[in-house]
Amino acid sequence: MEYTPEEEERTKAIQRHLEGEEPVAIYRSIGRSKHWFNVWLGRYKTGGEGWYKNLSKKANVIPHRTTERIEQTVVNIRNALMNGTGESAKYSCVGAEAIQFHMEGLGYDQSEIPSISTIKRIIKRNKLRVNRPERYKRVRSKGRYTILNPKYVDELHQMDYVGPRHIKGYGPINSIHLKDVVGRQAAGKQYDEKNMDNAMDFLLNYWKQHPIPRYLQIDNGMCFIGDYNHPRAFSRFVRLVLYVGIEVVFIAPARPWMNGTIEEFNKGFNKRFWKKDRFSDLQDIRKKSPIFFEKENRFNAWKLRNENLKAANPTRMLPQDFTIDVNSLPLVAGRMHFIRAVDSAGRISMLNEHFYVGGAYIDEYVWATIETMKQMLTVYYKDEDLVVREIKRFRYDIGEKVHDRKDSIFKSGSR
Repeated sequence: MEYTPEEEERTKAIQRHLEGEEPVAIYRSIGRSKHWFNVWLGRYKTGGEGWYKNLSKKANVIPHRTTERIEQTVVNIRNALMNGTGESAKYSCVGAEAIQFHMEGLGYDQSEIPSISTIKRIIKRNKLRVNRPERYKRVRSKGRYTILNPKYVDELHQMDYVGPRHIKGYGPINSIHLKDVVGRQAAGKQYDEKNMDNAMDFLLNYWKQHPIPRYLQIDNGMCFIGDYNHPRAFSRFVRLVLYVGIEVVFIAPARPWMNGTIEEFNKGFNKRFWKKDRFSDLQDIRKKSPIFFEKENRFNAWKLRNENLKAANPTRMLPQDFTIDVNSLPLVAGRMHFIRAVDSAGRISMLNEHFYVGGAYIDEYVWATIETMKQMLTVYYKDEDLVVREIKRFRYDIGEKVHDRKDSIFKSGSR
């Protein structure tokens, strides 16, 4: 297929984006604006065959009007999803993509299913719009806080606790959630208490059924990072994660948007599950929540059906009979990372200790990495050109023996 120079520029820009490159790096490198990039990304997402072509300058015409039957189907599905009526609609998303997904599930041919933009017009015309989703406010260097650029399924997982939520007549419930940033698959489980033991229980069971990621990104809650008093103290949770070969990433304190993937999932859990149903006790919510997770995962898999996603390699899982005493875990060779904002004194704080990184980085985000075997702390900064460079290095004496990590713990044949 031959492209004009402009069409080739558009297709290459979007292809670079699909391969994981940051939008700002793409449009700056070709001398284009953010608006230009967003226009063509939007055109690409409509799914039109000639999305990269210039629109005709002829008078607007309506080549194909959606039939009344199809429009009514869209209206009926939208109402069912908003009301949560019927097993197929229960706990479901309500947007245009969700309507396409449900129409496909009902057996409609692809040629009959309206485009995203058409469904949105039908929703607006029939006054079925809902409140616009809340968005995080802009933050300085927001797009430069991480040096990770995950491209593979099970490369980076995000995890978070939600709760407590209170069941009338029973008491508090906490739900722990995990989601793959690239593959979009999620998992979770509910507990009476929000603590480190339950977080480890969830992960140990999860890793026997699903691949262990390279990175696990979490917040700075005590159930993950440990106490807020003793410097250079590695929590049982951190020791477990390092033990199975994961590099743990702690986002900056009070910056939930840095865990945007799991935060958005939590909102959906609250809106489409917790507020849509009634629960009697822990066992009741544990019985119902897998239905919600299964529907979310099927829908997300459908949305990614045309993506050529590959899994992270090697694939590692724990054997079904794997057990370990989480109260006496050794500290093993590995890396843990901290995203931190530099304070007005040019310092960052991590594991109850301050480190000076320089006045030039005040109010910026930096990335700090502890290598346990080398006992080294290295601080990196991603500049406005998206170049990552080392800015500081410290000797980081741990004060206990660091052991080699053993791959023999993994399921045979999973490497």
